[in-house]
Amino acid sequence: MADKKIILFIDDNPVDRTLINNLLTKYEFKVLLAEDGIAGLRMAQEEKPDLILLDILLPHISGIELCKKIKKNPVTQKIPIIFYTSIDTPKHLIDYTSYGAEDYIQKTMPQKDLIAAIKSILK
Repeated sequence: MADKKIILFIDDNPVDRTLINNLLTKYEFKVLLAEDGIAGLRMAQEEKPDLILLDILLPHISGIELCKKIKKNPVTQKIPIIFYTSIDTPKHLIDYTSYGAEDYIQKTMPQKDLIAAIKSILK
């Protein structure tokens, strides 16, 4: 990628942040990391990333509520969001699009599926 796409990953788990940072950097993405929804919302507004990878289970504000806030804000509403979660509810049972997210991926899925979803949305 000549022009590195910026991905904001919002997750309270430091191990997940490190793993995703390493994975996305390997695929030539620029990665921004936030450890909670409050920091994530601020970074989304300031940095305007190309995509947000968002955990659902966050302290202070849930990923679902954060997604709604991002989609209501004119500054951030066009940023695509992928829920990336440890919740084991199958994708077809989650109405993630009603919150404004483009996709829903479980953390147990192969990393190649995550990369494929990101690349598909960023086309």
